[in-house]
Amino acid sequence: MAKQTITYQMAKFHRRCFANLIDFLFFALAFLSFFLATRSIVIATPGYQEKENTLLAIRVDSGLYIKTTEGKIDDLVAHYENGTFSSYAKVTEMDSHLEQFIVYLNDKISPEASSKVRKDYDDFRLSFRYKENGADIPYFVTDMHGKIVRNVDELITPGKVSLQQYFDRVYAPFYDEHALGYLVTLVPNYLELVHYESIILLGLEIPVAWVLAGILVYLVPGLFFKRGRMSLGKWLYRIGLANKDLLSPGLGIHFARWAIFFFFILTASIFTFGIPMIISFSLMAFSSRRQGLPDYMLGLVEVDTSHSKLYYSFEEITLTGAAESKAPVDFKPIDNNY
Repeated sequence: MAKQTITYQMAKFHRRCFANLIDFLFFALAFLSFFLATRSIVIATPGYQEKENTLLAIRVDSGLYIKTTEGKIDDLVAHYENGTFSSYAKVTEMDSHLEQFIVYLNDKISPEASSKVRKDYDDFRLSFRYKENGADIPYFVTDMHGKIVRNVDELITPGKVSLQQYFDRVYAPFYDEHALGYLVTLVPNYLELVHYESIILLGLEIPVAWVLAGILVYLVPGLFFKRGRMSLGKWLYRIGLANKDLLSPGLGIHFARWAIFFFFILTASIFTFGIPMIISFSLMAFSSRRQGLPDYMLGLVEVDTSHSKLYYSFEEITLTGAAESKAPVDFKPIDNNY
């Protein structure tokens, strides 16, 4: 009696790439959804809201941030650069906010802190010079009352330096490079509050969303598509996993493959400039059996199941052959035609 032959072919390389791309797109969508859900839960907790409100109050009271009509807290440079403000309004408002910050330090922190920032602000403005034909004209001068003011007569009226240049070269740099730093170093608890938000974001919200998305996209589908332990992308392209006996992998191998791929390949690639991902892809493209790194470590291969299904055991193969053809099954190795 003739034997029934079952022959597997390795999945085409381009089909595997498309399947992996689809899985990654599902992963990105799942990560974004879990992140938004996790963040909405975190920011609704009383502890987070208390710290967030304290941080926002410090920012607005300091004068270095502004609360918009929509209730959003903007930093000054972004607010005035992105809004429809005249150059005069920009420099006038920026100077007013910086002066407010110095007063805030005097009232809320200490006169010494206020004096330190005042001296730095004055020295910073007086250091800017405009040079033309041997002339060395200051951007700012001291008036009869000892107050530092813009050198309007010398620079703005002749059009040598515009008000927008005052904003770009003086006020915005001092705000970004000096004032925000003073807010962190001179205001008690401010840095602690900023660190708290960063820790919640990097230590809770992102990791939770990342792991949940990895479980949902790369682990859960294989629990349903048991034959070949397929992901959604591989199910669409009819690509299944076969173990060293050319059978569908068991649950333990499925978990091990997920752990190796998710933690050692996908997650580690974030911190190592994608090196594990590059190694795995290179193995998939150039190794003799076209195995990615997790498959190489576990002795798995990806096969095309479009015309042949994967079996759980040799007993199932024998029973299937007997039921369908009344003949024993000749279970041949994978055909390397890819």
